[in-house]
Amino acid sequence: MKKYQNIEFKQRYTIKLIEKFFNEFPEERRGRRKFKEKEIQNIKHLIYEKIFQKGKKVNADCIGSIKEKVDKDFITIRVSYFKKNG
Repeated sequence: MKKYQNIEFKQRYTIKLIEKFFNEFPEERRGRRKFKEKEIQNIKHLIYEKIFQKGKKVNADCIGSIKEKVDKDFITIRVSYFKKNG
């Protein structure tokens, strides 16, 4: 098997816009919790879309290890693709 090992996908995220909105309209905050976790989840979905597009581009047969890391400002996902020889 041929490997494309440890390809890193990294994207910055911020919740400043959401916090600004809730500061201007505090009544909208009622009933909405964990908006930071939801924003992180949305960014992860976008990164995984890029991961699948890259897999199609390199004609990978499978995706090996996936490692996620969420920092204060960045989300990093490290992926290994595998391709059959032949």
